[in-house]
Amino acid sequence: MEFKEKLQMLRAEAKISQEELAAKLNISRQSVTKWENGQSFPDIQNLIQLSDIFKVSIDRLVKDNDNCNLNILDRQQVSEQDMRMFLIRAKNSTYISGSNLSVSSKPNTYEYHYAEGEFTYTDSYMGNEHFAGEETVYLKNLPVYAMNYYGQILREDFNIDFLKEMLSLVSYEKPFRGPEYHQQGGYAYHCKVHGNFDCFYGEETIYYQHEKVYFCLFHGGGLS
Repeated sequence: MEFKEKLQMLRAEAKISQEELAAKLNISRQSVTKWENGQSFPDIQNLIQLSDIFKVSIDRLVKDNDNCNLNILDRQQVSEQDMRMFLIRAKNSTYISGSNLSVSSKPNTYEYHYAEGEFTYTDSYMGNEHFAGEETVYLKNLPVYAMNYYGQILREDFNIDFLKEMLSLVSYEKPFRGPEYHQQGGYAYHCKVHGNFDCFYGEETIYYQHEKVYFCLFHGGGLS
């Protein structure tokens, strides 16, 4: 597990937002975002403060070995934490990157598959301007998570690359779609989620120069 993943997990466990953590460290929220995206790494002074805030040794924060990871994961329900992290890796390894596209068993349907250890992920969708699909996660061939979605591209100003960039920012706290809000150039991305990992629903929208160009409705949760 990399530092960026550990930081997201520890912050979620402590129920501290990026803004709150930034305030504790006396830095900008953008700095925390870059740490969690793997774009930068905290200096030693910030590592010391992070160690104190989360009550975790610096070694466990920075060393990528099984013993350190287990010591952190033991503080939570390992199965859900593993699933959250797997979802992030699976999403970034399929539709977002255009990798792991498989032959679909359904006509006129795109299907992505990603497997890691005992987890398997599938994203199956159909349509173009109007689209629908389902993401599923299996653990040892048993379904443990599913999310259904439906959306529409409303205008030609829609930019698929912008959407994929937003989806790549999927977080440990809400491993469903993209960030709550992000603006870049003339595009603005919004994602509202209600509920928790076990049962949630939400909507993501993209605006270009204040005009809605895309929306996607989604809902899902854990499977018993």
